[in-house]
Amino acid sequence: MRPLILLTAGFETVRGMDQRQLFQNYADAVYQAGGQPLLALGADRELADRADGLFLTGGVDIEPERYHMERRSWCGPADHRRDQEELQLFSLFADRRKPVLGVCRGLQLINTALGGTLWQDQKEECCEEGHGDGAIHQVSLEEGSLIHRLFGDRVMVNSYHHQSVRTLGQGLRTSARSGKIIEGIEHETLPVWAVQWHPERI
Repeated sequence: MRPLILLTAGFETVRGMDQRQLFQNYADAVYQAGGQPLLALGADRELADRADGLFLTGGVDIEPERYHMERRSWCGPADHRRDQEELQLFSLFADRRKPVLGVCRGLQLINTALGGTLWQDQKEECCEEGHGDGAIHQVSLEEGSLIHRLFGDRVMVNSYHHQSVRTLGQGLRTSARSGKIIEGIEHETLPVWAVQWHPERI
């Protein structure tokens, strides 16, 4: 039986009705890797008990108040309902010590959930360019991390983000870097991993 993997999705309003938005390639990647993708439609304790893992997918910016910072002009629109739902889901899976994978926004959500902060825009706040708009660049993988054991010292990745980790959340360590930008994180004791790029698009 395939492991059941919950995927998160954003909220959109179309013609006055709410709908969920999730790129198909997230679900395809999970299925091709041997999992059974299932869309998370709320932070449900019973479903967290049944599911084998959580996949926090990409999306819009996280509201800065979530990481106790004032919103700056270069921060993009947020999805407040998604922020709340994903923070609750992460807590449920962390409490159960079940695997969590984050991609792009998912990395930022994990960091936020554990008390870390974010650069609201890398170019404006830490003068780091060359990220976003599908740019291809190299990242260095930290020795001893899971991703280093899988891929070695360096890997070429894509880049669609303008935000990233500013200060690490509690229990997290860096697993990948590109210049000043933290491109990957993992938890010291929990089965939690995340990358800033989009492996499902490679």
